[in-house]
Amino acid sequence: MASQKFNYFSFLFLAIIASVLSYGIAEIEFDNDTSRFCKTAQDKDLCKTMISGVTNWHDAIGEAIKVTLSLAKELKSQSDLIVPELVNLQPGKKDSIQKTCKESFKTVFDMLKEAQTALAAGDNVTMQTKLSAALDAECGDALSNAGATFPLANKAKELDTKVSICLAIMAQNETFVHRVLRN
Repeated sequence: MASQKFNYFSFLFLAIIASVLSYGIAEIEFDNDTSRFCKTAQDKDLCKTMISGVTNWHDAIGEAIKVTLSLAKELKSQSDLIVPELVNLQPGKKDSIQKTCKESFKTVFDMLKEAQTALAAGDNVTMQTKLSAALDAECGDALSNAGATFPLANKAKELDTKVSICLAIMAQNETFVHRVLRN
């Protein structure tokens, strides 16, 4: 009788362990939905669009950096177009905003390039540091405070959002690593 109870509890214990393990494996290995990399992103739809088709974290962060870098490069090359759009401001204020945006776009571009290099080297600590440094909202804030609503101003806000998404994807990897190490 005691042997039967032991077998029953052993079977129940094994069933519970198997279900927990199979859930974890299914979540980690078989979930090819890109949304798993966008769980902490503020704009989940934009995040999913940025990393469409990826199947692992390394590709997700790489694609997110690449997409964000492309926008940063575009904005960096167009920073001279800011002054003509700021029609209602004094010339000194226009020049100040343009200088701020030029510096901001250059910083974001440089930090994203360095994050991309760190990713290629497998240096996640440096990559996270560079992505954090790329979160430079000074241009977007300056344009917003000036009441700018032209397309370049909207792209500056989009750049800030995309850098935030890169950081959110980075955090997904850190969350996964901590979860695995805890168990």
